[in-house]
Amino acid sequence: MYYFGTDGIRNKAQVLLDNNIPYILGIALSEKGGKVIVARDVRTHSEDIEKQLCKGLLTGGATIWLTGVLPTPALAYTAREENADYAVMITASHNAPEFNGLKVFAKGGTKLPPEKERALDARLHEIACGAAYEQNEEIAADTLTDDELTSALSIKISKQNHRIRIVDGAQFLYAKHVRNMFPRLDGMKVHLDCAHGCFAELAKDVFTALGATVRAENDTRDGEIVNVDCGSTHLDKFVPLVDKDEIGFAFDGDGDRVLAVVQGKPYDGDAILLALSTLYRIQGKLRKKFVVGTHLTNSRLQRELAFHNTALSRVDVGDKHILDRLKQSGCLLGGEKSGHILMLDRANTGDGLITALSLLEVKKTIGSLPKFTPYPMLEFNLHADNPTEYVNSAEFIRLAKLAEKEYGKKGRLIVRPSGTEPYVRIAYECFSQDFESIFEKIKKLFLGNE
Repeated sequence: MYYFGTDGIRNKAQVLLDNNIPYILGIALSEKGGKVIVARDVRTHSEDIEKQLCKGLLTGGATIWLTGVLPTPALAYTAREENADYAVMITASHNAPEFNGLKVFAKGGTKLPPEKERALDARLHEIACGAAYEQNEEIAADTLTDDELTSALSIKISKQNHRIRIVDGAQFLYAKHVRNMFPRLDGMKVHLDCAHGCFAELAKDVFTALGATVRAENDTRDGEIVNVDCGSTHLDKFVPLVDKDEIGFAFDGDGDRVLAVVQGKPYDGDAILLALSTLYRIQGKLRKKFVVGTHLTNSRLQRELAFHNTALSRVDVGDKHILDRLKQSGCLLGGEKSGHILMLDRANTGDGLITALSLLEVKKTIGSLPKFTPYPMLEFNLHADNPTEYVNSAEFIRLAKLAEKEYGKKGRLIVRPSGTEPYVRIAYECFSQDFESIFEKIKKLFLGNE
């Protein structure tokens, strides 16, 4: 595809703005009119992207509803409750502050199905390459001046501008909805890393309202340092801060992921899936006896699930693939090692807050969280300007075949081009006790003397 990657459209913010990608997306979504809800994360350039997106939406018949800063799962919930035709989240999720992106939700607040995402991607390419772009530039210029649009996006909306409206209290209603889903947490000690992102303050308020004792790190919203040495992508920084009688939760910038710290040790998405599968089995909700993971899901989870007569179904990396498999199969539970967990009986997209609270529900229900010791896994990035092209090159295919020949019987090699950054992601899961030396040899094979 031309624009969409593993999870929406993503690139450095300036690249998105310079290439008018938010504007082009707005044109495409506005062609059939309807109600479009727009939310943004805390990044400093999210407002510029919001402005460009709205200019594109105004070229067609769309009515725009703005929420301001909101976690991604809160936007999905709001889109469902408000019966929106589309919703767009302006965020780069767990990526560094200089990145940004656009996640598109369909009616009902669910991620676009693969076939609709492909169709939308093709339409964006047509608009970018065709005369429609210039024509819509003129329409947008006649719709609102830059000053008028800036005023509207600053929540200073003229009564005459009926096409840009505000969703009042979206964050409050989402928080109330989440609180009502869970039992009291009195006596539980929780430590949060909010990554300076969308869940700063909000998550702490929800845990406190349910009776938990809460400590929090990085709990101010700050677009300059969101995800910088904190949050779910830097769990190693958080682990030493969590006391052994606490359960730690580290969110990402937009709140759709969470990783945990249990008994002073990392508890990743695979461990969380194991714990949640236990709860679902007790509650009779583990339909068809399988859980959906990805090719990166640790094989230890597959083994642990099999012990309980439950299978692991693997799909490509990306929550959209997990969602697609869950819907096809009628199952409810799936997720990624990264902490992106889907529980379709509780939310229609990944929700870090609901995942964290569900993990505490497991502890409250069975008294403790299951221990999980994954097989050792090496993960590293290989820089490539065009990752998809490089993994199909003769040079890379030669390296991959050599790795499989030497180490294929002792573990599992997983290779995938990044959909969001200029890297080939390489992972090797090792079943041998001699994993450290094997890891060094694999890194040297692919990276040379880097």
